[in-house]
Amino acid sequence: MLSHRSLFAGLVVVFGCSLFAGCAGDSLSDEEVEVGFARSEIQGGYVDEQDRAVVGVVHMSQGSFGSCTGSLIAPNVVLTAQHCVAPTSTGGGVDCSQTLFGAAYSPSSMYVTLTTSLTQNPSNYHGVREVVIPPGDKSFCGRDQALLILNDPIPATDVEPLVPRVDDAILEGEEYYAVGYGATFDGQGAQSGTRHRRDELFIQCVAGACPQFAIKETEWRGDTGICQGDSGGPAIDLMNRVIGVASRGAAGCEMPIYGYVLGWSQWIIDTTLYATSTAGIEAPPWAQGWPTDPHYSEPVGAPCSDSSECPSNACMDGYCTRLCDRAPCPEGYQCAESGFCQLYEEPTPPSKPKENASESETVSSCSLTRQPDPTNPTPWLLSTALLGLAWARRRRI
Repeated sequence: MLSHRSLFAGLVVVFGCSLFAGCAGDSLSDEEVEVGFARSEIQGGYVDEQDRAVVGVVHMSQGSFGSCTGSLIAPNVVLTAQHCVAPTSTGGGVDCSQTLFGAAYSPSSMYVTLTTSLTQNPSNYHGVREVVIPPGDKSFCGRDQALLILNDPIPATDVEPLVPRVDDAILEGEEYYAVGYGATFDGQGAQSGTRHRRDELFIQCVAGACPQFAIKETEWRGDTGICQGDSGGPAIDLMNRVIGVASRGAAGCEMPIYGYVLGWSQWIIDTTLYATSTAGIEAPPWAQGWPTDPHYSEPVGAPCSDSSECPSNACMDGYCTRLCDRAPCPEGYQCAESGFCQLYEEPTPPSKPKENASESETVSSCSLTRQPDPTNPTPWLLSTALLGLAWARRRRI
């Protein structure tokens, strides 16, 4: 465990060029732009004090200091980029045909903070127990993801972890937002260390639809705005699910390439189950097979007259409901053909036939029916029944 004194000494270093990203210069050749460049504040964004599950990741070793970004996806698990936790064979530049990762840094040299800006206060930092990298070879492109298992779980009262989108594919043109602790511009004098966010970004291409010489099957290309210090930071969809991990980009904070969360979903799930189990805490629902779409987790049963009154934007028969085609309904509800949870009603048991029924009465297997008696006419009876299923669904943006 690093002492307060050594941690303080590291944090007083001016935040300029991140140790892990983009320290090789300010301009790139056309070839470097094509193959990608490791760059580690969100350009054109705004200070973000709300997304506290997007954390600062700090590495310190022998007087050197570097900062990155990460996503808290479980009380003791942070998702970040592998080049934030391990050196690369080609320094700041990345050539997909050559760049390799070295051995991961010692967990004792890694720290995580929830603060909006990186501070000099040691009490703001959480230590790391284990650094986990994807299995397989050491190639950079397509494998730039890592998981940090913290010494102690962060209480839910401090922050609610983000949900990684491990069960649904992303689509070209889909909107997302980016968050990171990086620089607000690309060039000399750029400083990082404060969490920024940029909205209204759009996915440019995904996996196999991208140029394969620069973007691998477990990657996708984003919009813009990723600069030094944003490495490891999340791209987050409009349902607040992590869909990507910032890996690299071109000069001017353009052409960001993200690690594809879905491409490493099983590894993320397995590691999270291991981390939470060893800490003696419950794994998050998404790691146990529950859908990451929040519409499957909204509360059911509150009275409503309109869908807008329900967290799920779905009102049926006067109560709030939710989707159920991929997840079970709560107790007392069943999944209707509509795909929404419906209040369960016990079937009416068949009535018993009367003893000594008259010849003018016949017994059915499920009900007793009186036959008409032409000598004793009866008035018409008006019966009513609930017809159809009235429900509305409105997706929240």
